Amino acid sequence: MHRTLPSARELATCKQQRFSAWKPWTVGAPNVAPRAPTASVRCVAAAVAQPAAAPLVASHASHATTPAHPIPADDTHDAEQLPALPTWTPPANRPGLYDQQGRLVLKALTLPELEAWCAAQGEAAPANRALQIWRWMYADPPAGSWVRSLEETMGRQNGFAAKFVEKVGPHVSLEGGLKLSQVVRASDGTRKLVFTLLGGEAAGGSIETVLIPVVRQQGLRDRLTICVSSQVGCAMNCQFCYTGRMGLLGNLSTAQIVEQVVEARRFLAQEGDRTPLTNLVFMGMGEPLHNTEAVLAAADIVSHYLGLHISHNKITISTVGLVPEMRAVLARTRVQVALSLHATTDEVRDWIVPVNRRYDLATLTAALEEMFPKEEEAAIGSLSSSDEAAAAAVSHEAAAAAAGSSSSLGAAADVSSGPESERWLPPVEQLGSDAPSSSSSGSSSSEAGKGSSKEGRSLLVEYTMLHGINDTLDDAHRLADMLRRVNCKVNLIVFNPHKGTRFQPSTDEDISAFRSALIRSGMVCTIRDSRGDDEMAACGQLGNVGLSFRPSPILDAPERFRKFLLPPSPAVATKQAATSPAVA
Repeated sequence: MHRTLPSARELATCKQQRFSAWKPWTVGAPNVAPRAPTASVRCVAAAVAQPAAAPLVASHASHATTPAHPIPADDTHDAEQLPALPTWTPPANRPGLYDQQGRLVLKALTLPELEAWCAAQGEAAPANRALQIWRWMYADPPAGSWVRSLEETMGRQNGFAAKFVEKVGPHVSLEGGLKLSQVVRASDGTRKLVFTLLGGEAAGGSIETVLIPVVRQQGLRDRLTICVSSQVGCAMNCQFCYTGRMGLLGNLSTAQIVEQVVEARRFLAQEGDRTPLTNLVFMGMGEPLHNTEAVLAAADIVSHYLGLHISHNKITISTVGLVPEMRAVLARTRVQVALSLHATTDEVRDWIVPVNRRYDLATLTAALEEMFPKEEEAAIGSLSSSDEAAAAAVSHEAAAAAAGSSSSLGAAADVSSGPESERWLPPVEQLGSDAPSSSSSGSSSSEAGKGSSKEGRSLLVEYTMLHGINDTLDDAHRLADMLRRVNCKVNLIVFNPHKGTRFQPSTDEDISAFRSALIRSGMVCTIRDSRGDDEMAACGQLGNVGLSFRPSPILDAPERFRKFLLPPSPAVATKQAATSPAVA
C-alpha cells in the first residue's frame, strides 16, 4: 500500500486556510477560559493597527520619536514598567557600615540583613545569594575559607560568577578592618593576638584578643575559649584594670569584632591547631555594653550555625553594671551575662568601679533580682542548709589536700569555664557522694542558665580579690546577703598585677576563707586561675597605655584602705603632685 504525498499547491492552500482561521485573542484549550493578551502583545497589535504612513512626532525633551496615534497610557506603562526592587534600609545606630572608600562592609550585617541587601540588588534568589556570601566569609573549609574578597572565590567550586563580581565588587568589602600584627605566646599555652586597626574611630590603634586553651579531664576533648575586645581602651576607669588606664580611644565596629574570631580561625588553621574553638567571652578590652549595638550584632553573627557556629549558650557578655543595657541584652539576645561586681559597699565600689556612682549597689541589686530572680523555695532551702554545706565544704577541701594538691587554692578540682580556667566547687545541694568532680566551660555557662530565671538564664558574678580592699569575711557575708534573691554563680578572680598598679592580690588563705564563707551561705562559687599572666594576656592586663594621649586618672583611695596599697611609682607620684590642688 503506497501513500500519496500532497502536492505543493495543496500544501500552500492548507497553510493559507490555517493562517486565515487564526484568532489571536480567542485561542484557548478546551474547558479553559480565553486568556487576555499580555502587555507586549497589546502594544504590537496597536502598532500594527496604525496606518502605514502615520507621521511621527519628535519629542524635544527626550529626542525620541512617538507615533501620531499614541498607545493608551495604561498599556504603555504596563509594557515598559519593570517590577520595583525592594528598598534596603541600612541598620540603624550601627557604626562602621561603610569603610573609608564608601563601600558597604558585609561583615557588619547579620544574615537577614544581608539577604535584604541581596534582594535590593535585584538577585533572583536573594536568600541563596546571601547564604553563598555568608558561607564564604564565615564557614570552615571546604564549605568556605574565610575569604577577604569576592575575587578569591572565582574559579572555585560554588564561587561567584564574574558577572556578579563585576556588578557588586566595587561597592562592597569583605574585609574586617583589622590586621594581625603580633602573636604573644605564654608559657601555659595561652596566645595573645595583637591587631592593628585599619579604619574606624581608632584607626591606627591596636586591640588584643586572647586564645585560652582549656584542658579537660581524661576522655573529654580539649577546647579553646576566645576573649574578644569591643573597644580601644575603656571609659569605665576601673582602678585595678590595665585597660581602664587607657581611657576610651574609640569603639570597634561590628565587623572589627567579628573579624577577631575570623582571624583567630585563620591563625589556628595556619598553625595546624585543630582544637575546637567553642566559647567566646566579651571580656577583652572595653566595656561591651558601652558599644551595645555593635556587640549585639556581632554576637548574632558569630552564633549562627551556618557560619562561625559558636552557640549562644557559650557566648558571655561581661559588664560593669550598665542597667538599661543589661535589660536590652536580655530582651534582644539569648547570650549569657556576667557582672563585674568587685565590691560589697558603695564606698569601695565608688572608688574601684566609678560607674557605681551612677548605678549604686541598691539600684543594681534591685535590677538583678528582677532580671535574674531566684525561686523563693530554692533560696530558703539553700539558707537552711548552711550548716550542712559548711561541713561538706570542709570535708571537700580536706579530701583535696589529702590528694596532694599542687596549689594552695585546691587545684585538685579540674579546670573549668570562663575566659580563663576555673576550679569547680559544686552547689550546696550537690555536695556529697554524688558531687561532680569538675565542670567544663561550656557546661558551666549552660548549666548555670538551666532552671534559673523566667528566660532560663543565670548571672555570672565576677569578683576580683584585692588584698585588704574587698577580701574580708565581712565582705563575703555582705556579698551572700546581697545576692540571696539573685540566681547566680560567683566567680572569684585572682588579681593579675600590671605595671603601675598599687593593688595587691589577696593571699591564698584569704581566698579560700572567702570561698568557704560563700559556700556556707548556700552559694555556688568557682575560682578562676590566672592564664597568660606571664605575658600580660590575663584578665585585667590587656591594652597599651602608651597609645593613650590622656590616660584615665588614678582616684584617691579612702583613708582606711591606703595602708593596703603599694607606694606609687615616682612618675605617678610626680604627676599626682602636679595635678593636686594646693592646700593653704
